[in-house]
Amino acid sequence: MKSAAKPFGSSIVPFIYASLFIVTVWQLVVTFTNAHVALLPPPLLTAETFFELIISGELFVHTGASLGRVVAAWVLSAVVAIPLGLAMGRFMRFERVMDPLIELFRPISPLAWIPLAILWFGIGETGKIFIIFIATFFPILLNTVSGVKGVDPVLIRAGQVLGCDTDRALFTKVILPAAMPTIVVGLRISFGTGWAAIIAAELVAAQVGLGYLIADGMEILRSDLVLVGMITIGILGVLIDAVFRILNNRFAWGS
Repeated sequence: MKSAAKPFGSSIVPFIYASLFIVTVWQLVVTFTNAHVALLPPPLLTAETFFELIISGELFVHTGASLGRVVAAWVLSAVVAIPLGLAMGRFMRFERVMDPLIELFRPISPLAWIPLAILWFGIGETGKIFIIFIATFFPILLNTVSGVKGVDPVLIRAGQVLGCDTDRALFTKVILPAAMPTIVVGLRISFGTGWAAIIAAELVAAQVGLGYLIADGMEILRSDLVLVGMITIGILGVLIDAVFRILNNRFAWGS
């Protein structure tokens, strides 16, 4: 049975209301505090800066650079974490060996890796991708392990009865499809954490990117640039998450 898809209008209305609320509160704060434009510009000025950067094409350059870094690190994380998570979820002995290592590194913030990233990889793209890789790796891994371990034993027995007489056939035809919705959730969460980590990654001597735009705006006391970078990250985050919601529904309910 398929899930009823929400109309596009009904799914975007809450975001419109939320945006109007944020802009209203923002304007009220500016009005009543009489904040200096360098500290908190009014919404209209920020919107003008936003459209100026769009018209000049500068915002697309920064967005493309940041998005490329996140996608590269996210794909690399998926390539490493999904097979590792499948093995950990399927083989208990292997999980017992790997779990202490995972739990030792998992709490370390991506920010803590910045000095080592500079020492190991220099100030090029590799260091930035490495930092985002750290942020995106663990959500994929843990959700993959959870998805495999959470497969209903009834499905496994049914697969064996219906002809999956080898471990490989059982894994590819029953366990992996049943775990896929949880894996997709891990990919979705991971992309979100990677997108959030882009600011930290682009502190490593970046010359382009949304993190660079925010840092540059802070240095030259252009808080409108800072807010444009933040708003762009938020908008793209919502759009990307919507794509993952669609994929998750397809895996959960069938195409």
